[in-house]
Amino acid sequence: MSQLSSRRSFLAGGVAAGAASVLGATHAEAQPSADRKLKIGVIGVGKWSFMTYCWSDIIEGLKQGSPRGNLGTPLLNMEITHVWDPDATAAQKFAAQLDITAVNKFDDMLGSIDGLIFAAMLDVPYMKTLAKPYLEAGVPTYLSRPFAYSLRDIDDILESAAKGNTPIIATAKFEHYREVSALRNKLKNVGTIKMVQAAAHTTDFPMHFHIQFMMLKILGYDVERVSLFYDHETRANYVHETYLYPGNEEQPPFVCTIDGSRIPDSFHIRAVGDRGIETVSMPRGYDTWQEDLLYRYAPQVIDMQRTFYGENYEPYDIVRKKTEIYLTAFYSALERGGAPVDVGTVPADWRVTTPNIDTSPTF
Repeated sequence: MSQLSSRRSFLAGGVAAGAASVLGATHAEAQPSADRKLKIGVIGVGKWSFMTYCWSDIIEGLKQGSPRGNLGTPLLNMEITHVWDPDATAAQKFAAQLDITAVNKFDDMLGSIDGLIFAAMLDVPYMKTLAKPYLEAGVPTYLSRPFAYSLRDIDDILESAAKGNTPIIATAKFEHYREVSALRNKLKNVGTIKMVQAAAHTTDFPMHFHIQFMMLKILGYDVERVSLFYDHETRANYVHETYLYPGNEEQPPFVCTIDGSRIPDSFHIRAVGDRGIETVSMPRGYDTWQEDLLYRYAPQVIDMQRTFYGENYEPYDIVRKKTEIYLTAFYSALERGGAPVDVGTVPADWRVTTPNIDTSPTF
């Protein structure tokens, strides 16, 4: 426990200070003005990259960074100006599509960009190294999901951010949907919560994480125990996850269950209480790709832009807590056979294995 406590202690010091001062003088003086577009650098445009799947088509609006088509109208005050990928061919291809600069080294964008987007899940194992010079230099950064595969790595990332008092955003797209605030507002109607059930249409849950992080955003991060079992990390026929919330004087303990399924919606959530039931859901797909871009992907990219202007999306300690709960779930599955595990007991150096790209779906 001493090791875990020492790794968490910085949250009360350096990282908490970084989060508190992120809108202070250092960034207020360095913030770009609204009369020009934010210059954005990108790391990760190969396989499993959202940038080549949809994000570039929202950020640029009229340029086409993916084969599906762009939004068709300018929406944001950002422009992609630089890119790096460990696969130089992928970087050059993306750069040619958008007429931007492909840099030779991952840190060659320093001094030329206002914000950095990590756009590929495959960069997560190395992200603490790739992000370090940018975070310490104060460059606002989007951290690719799921942020880290060990507590040691997320602590290193947050320590780098704290050094630069750097705004960060570390989210999955479901966290940005209007359904989050909608259900949070509806919870008062159910009275005492008895249970919350969530189902998500996905072939890559549990290794992907949209619905897990969404439920934390709705219900809070005070999770006591987590359990998870599945038959495959990226092509599961069955997957079941449980969060135990400890409750308080007004709300007894309750569980939130999360299941992967083939429901027609992206997700369906049901909160059951002693005074009623409230639900929210979202279509799996809209009539056109442009509608998908606007409703399913743009909310997250809009919050990226806010971060790049100097607004920390959420406190550093929330980023750590989300990562810790995610890792606790996999500790349950891989080390305990799906039995519940107390949050706060996963060793700092324990690591989730990265998904096998050859057996995982592509976007």
